[in-house]
Amino acid sequence: MKKIIFSILLLSVILISNAYSQDQISSKDAKDNIGKTLQVKGKVAAIFISDKGNMFVNFDDKSPNQTFTVAIFAGKNVDTGKITEGCVLTVYGEIKEYKGKPEIVVESNEQIISIEQ
Repeated sequence: MKKIIFSILLLSVILISNAYSQDQISSKDAKDNIGKTLQVKGKVAAIFISDKGNMFVNFDDKSPNQTFTVAIFAGKNVDTGKITEGCVLTVYGEIKEYKGKPEIVVESNEQIISIEQ
């Protein structure tokens, strides 16, 4: 009986962890995944901050040739202090298309998975 209960618990843990696992793709593959909610990882090529304080992080190349963009709008209280040109950034969210380019709008710190210098 104990073995059956242990097996059921183990199977439940495995199923739950798989349900919450997040697939990761390269920033160069984001264009092929519009509409999906994934982790996107890539090298930051350029950062632009608008007059309104909105931050746009371009991956792999500068605008207009970037492969992917992260948009962080002013007032969202997202810690962007460690995001620098040349770092490798991983973010999580729904990949949307904006002006022909894939992007994720980051609205919370939880969406920033890692920043590698």
